[in-house]
Amino acid sequence: MHRFKGEAQYERVITSENSKLKFMGFDRVLLKAGEAMERDIVGEEIVLVLIEGDMTISVEWNGETHINNRQGVRKSVYKERPYAVYMPPGSKMTLSTEGGVEARIFCAPCEEGNPPYFCTPDNVDEGTPGAMNMKRKYRFVFGPPGQNNDTVTKKLIVGESVSVPGGWIGFPAHRHDYDTKDETELEEVFSFKVYGPRGGYVIQHSYELEPRWDEFNVIEDDLCAVALPKGYHTSMAVPGCVEYLLWGLAGDKGKDYVLKFDHRLEWIREAENLFPTF
Repeated sequence: MHRFKGEAQYERVITSENSKLKFMGFDRVLLKAGEAMERDIVGEEIVLVLIEGDMTISVEWNGETHINNRQGVRKSVYKERPYAVYMPPGSKMTLSTEGGVEARIFCAPCEEGNPPYFCTPDNVDEGTPGAMNMKRKYRFVFGPPGQNNDTVTKKLIVGESVSVPGGWIGFPAHRHDYDTKDETELEEVFSFKVYGPRGGYVIQHSYELEPRWDEFNVIEDDLCAVALPKGYHTSMAVPGCVEYLLWGLAGDKGKDYVLKFDHRLEWIREAENLFPTF
């Protein structure tokens, strides 16, 4: 688990140097009221997701201004779909805020990218699959082939999920470790927010069946991210609490998105349709 250090403006959180990830990383932007920043995007493509606050952003690429002073405001990740911005290698970002802003960023090594893209909340695909404590809200920001905004990025797949109180996200657990007919190799990063009237926590579980290993992370605040280079993974909020999960994936061979579920529990994917909903 990687904790945010609270560094002003732009913070590198997960890199190939401090994790086992090879194909992606994770950063954070934190600006106080009235602050502004500039950043050149070099050797990677990035997706910036607005978490909270207000932002005004411009992006230059290939000598042209592709995004010009576009604005976004977000008050609640639990209730509102996000604003998001795709930026290719060789672009330059100018970001400012009136009242303060937090944004979280996925990045993937990339020599060539696509044109910059500003995604508004009404262009984010949202659904509510599942039942009982497996019901969750998903939001595809930049999806894999066949999903929402699938041609915007070269390598990154980005989305959000929100649990019901005491609910699971990504259950049954799944993995994407190998390039076979049953799955594709993709790395992933999870980043969290936790809501409970008096506090609470989320449990994130990663594991493998053969050879067996387990890793548990307890998330009690909004200041961490988890690198997932390998293994089955899932997460759950304890009763009375709600989990917000920001997730991003990237691999070395494109954006095909084929998951392999834990065979012991895959039946639940069909059986949950028989359960009463709430």
